[in-house]
Amino acid sequence: MIQAALEQIYQALGEEGLKKARWQEKMRVWGMLAQVVGVALFALVMVPTGWAAALRDALGGDGTFGALLVVLVLMALQSLFTLPLAWYFDYRVERLLGTGRQTLAGWLLDYLKQGLINAVIFGLFFWAVYLVFRAWPTAWPTAWLPALTGAVALLMLGLYLVQPLVLRAQFKAEPLEDEALNERLRRVFERAGFAYGGVRVLRAGEKTAKGNAALVPRGGRFEVVVFDTLLEEIGPEGLEFVVAHELGHRAHKDWPWMLGLYGLLFVVGIALAHAALAWTAGCWGLAGTGDPATLPLLLLILNAWLLVAQVAMNAFMRSREFAADRYALERVPDLQAFERTFVTLARQNLADPEPPAWIEFWLHDHPSIARRLKAAVRYSRSRCGS
Repeated sequence: MIQAALEQIYQALGEEGLKKARWQEKMRVWGMLAQVVGVALFALVMVPTGWAAALRDALGGDGTFGALLVVLVLMALQSLFTLPLAWYFDYRVERLLGTGRQTLAGWLLDYLKQGLINAVIFGLFFWAVYLVFRAWPTAWPTAWLPALTGAVALLMLGLYLVQPLVLRAQFKAEPLEDEALNERLRRVFERAGFAYGGVRVLRAGEKTAKGNAALVPRGGRFEVVVFDTLLEEIGPEGLEFVVAHELGHRAHKDWPWMLGLYGLLFVVGIALAHAALAWTAGCWGLAGTGDPATLPLLLLILNAWLLVAQVAMNAFMRSREFAADRYALERVPDLQAFERTFVTLARQNLADPEPPAWIEFWLHDHPSIARRLKAAVRYSRSRCGS
């Protein structure tokens, strides 16, 4: 059964599709490394030259609100500096794969929208970090760690709550017109014990050939958002399974655990940056940990740390994906729909069903399709035998 499902996936991908899927994995590796290199080059351009310190002086960065202005301007400059990398790995690679449908102008507009959202959320966060460091400039971490943890907690909450805004900024949305499918999904929610917030179909096909679906908070309910590309091919049974899987994450409270772990990694990364920035006082016109002109160095240290530490986050999320699959199979016990869903997702998203182990270990927050199929078959057999 497992082998037959894998063969369907390989047939759906075809030889060309499989080559693209494996090339896409390579580009993900190079893209992540390029991001850190880009941040490092920006730090090299801004800090040793004294330009970051000059910018701080020009904007009154020694003051409270001047520090916020310095942070926002430096973040904007870094976005412009790394724009060529974003163009290649986010836009050009998708065009070469055949999955990208956006014009360059459309992609640039989305890049600007995402940049503005990031500027608000992360700009306020890094401003708060510098205010914390200024309050305890030479103290031991035990003095400023509670305040830093509070700032990170607010950042994680903001990232969670902003999900609907990000989706609406990127895609046009319309309500699902299929009343029968709406009712089927409502019953899935009822079986799971969650309040149904309806379905929004995202017109993603204007920008990408890839498919996706998710649940986003909407008041006290959860709303299903699904790409039109996926809805066209997955069928009612497949969408039921996808929704049940996402409800599994909610039932297991995976989001709070994920944000908590990500927040912990952020705290550790910022603490490492604090230790390093303390040595910059008197160098290149910098004034130490509370100086917002050190932001390029802080971002470099944080990005390098997260590049390594994501292994822990990904391992945790892979375990939660298996648990969510089991939850979905309990509420939608249709193994064939499960398999058909992965055939569609693999073809649309150019997913290698059996990637190299080191790629999955380092990069993937989802288990490979082959491993998920094997786990689903084992679980279904165990249920039938019990």
